[in-house]
Amino acid sequence: MNHKPSSLSKNYIYNLIYQVLVVIIPIILIPYLSRVLEPSGTGLYAFNYTIVTYLSYFALLGVQLYGTKAIATKKDDEKHLRKTFFEILTLKVITSLISISLLFLIVLLIEVIRSMGGATFSLSPLLSPQILLIQGLFLLANLLDITFLYTGLENFKGIVIRNSIIKIMTLGLIFVFVKEKSDLWIYALIINGGEVISQSILWMDRKRIPLFKNLNEVKMDFKPTRHLKDMVILFVPQVIILLYTSLNVTMIGLLSTDIEVGFFDMSSRIINTVLVIATALGTVMLPRISKYHHEGKHEEIKLILDKSLKTTTYLAYPLMVGLLVLSTIFVPWFFGPLYVDATNVLKFYAIKIGLVTLSNVIGIQYMISTNKYKPFIISVSIGAVITLLLNIFLIPVYGALGAVIASLIAEGFVTLYQIISTRKEIPFARYILETSKAFIAAILMGVIIYLMDLGFYQDLVQLLSPRLSVDFYTLIILGIYGILGVITYYLFNLIFKTNVQMDIMNRFIKIFKK
Repeated sequence: MNHKPSSLSKNYIYNLIYQVLVVIIPIILIPYLSRVLEPSGTGLYAFNYTIVTYLSYFALLGVQLYGTKAIATKKDDEKHLRKTFFEILTLKVITSLISISLLFLIVLLIEVIRSMGGATFSLSPLLSPQILLIQGLFLLANLLDITFLYTGLENFKGIVIRNSIIKIMTLGLIFVFVKEKSDLWIYALIINGGEVISQSILWMDRKRIPLFKNLNEVKMDFKPTRHLKDMVILFVPQVIILLYTSLNVTMIGLLSTDIEVGFFDMSSRIINTVLVIATALGTVMLPRISKYHHEGKHEEIKLILDKSLKTTTYLAYPLMVGLLVLSTIFVPWFFGPLYVDATNVLKFYAIKIGLVTLSNVIGIQYMISTNKYKPFIISVSIGAVITLLLNIFLIPVYGALGAVIASLIAEGFVTLYQIISTRKEIPFARYILETSKAFIAAILMGVIIYLMDLGFYQDLVQLLSPRLSVDFYTLIILGIYGILGVITYYLFNLIFKTNVQMDIMNRFIKIFKK
């Protein structure tokens, strides 16, 4: 079986199209949910979902990263590809079943403790057995997930089409059936049930990838445990990363209020939505860099990492600055008046976009792809320890904002350690300095938008408010600022002669001409 690698540009476009959809849907959905479910409802959902997230990480056991790497290196050998796929799948099914069993045990313990009146243990009022059981469908989706096969074979088209259809259907169902705060369980059912359907669809594309032929070959020398060591090695940093990401929600729930959880969760959704655009290239790069590393093509790795860093930061910098500058207008308009106090949370959290973009290229695209697990684990361990310690002191005083400050400091140290630990192989510090033109262009763009807002916002309100509702004229104002930002960012990069801008434009033109 000769799986010819797809064009990186085409794969990036496929992935970017999907990521744009991932951005558009929350833009439509989040304002609706924040008003219908309110901060307490979104906080309740987020708190319980972190528990399911912990279990899902164990269920996946590093499969997505390891599986993608393993498939990428075996794609030209049908027999070994088939065997590798089923060995990894077997391990994932076992860990998924264990996770599902643990979830049922947790729900049972909650019910038993509460039936005793909480005499022995004190449980958070945010724990909801009903929501936990519904969210448990996500663990079933993990069991069915074979995305690692498609990404390893660089078949992003199938994933994009499947995910796009399911996300659009999910959006429609939420608008139809989620009407009030008490419909939280319906929202959970739609979201997690959609994940199960989404993963099931990939199994229907077996004809395109003929892994189910000659299964007798698979039975010979079938040893799933041969992958266990490397999967666990990748599982460890993922768990540690979880500690300084999802742990924020859990600690806010324990040390603060459900409303603060809602503020942090909604801000995180916006940041993560923006990040999928900036880091879309990482999904495409992982299998390609893994293959190059397997083939000993070190110069090629340096070349594409340099391009990847410049491309992703070119997208990330203006998104980061734009969100930081416009948060004061954006938060009450987008989330509703109940979220006004979340303005500073989102404003500070926007800085994470730049930091995560850098650590994604260094940590995921390079360190994971080239088996540099030890320094990667050390880097994320530093982040986890810093997050945990700072959260204990900052969350009781500052709530969600305290968790954001802790997260930013942790991300900064993670990125710094990764740069230092890889400096002898890849000059990431130099690569980052070479993105300074785009960064300065983004800062100048932000200054212009800020001055525009400072000088003309009230004039725009007076002009539009007699004719339009508050939500609609605010949308128009944000649109004006957004267009101004795109134009000024492009022009400043043109003046600075930022090479990556021209490279991106030329690639898009070539792809669409074809």
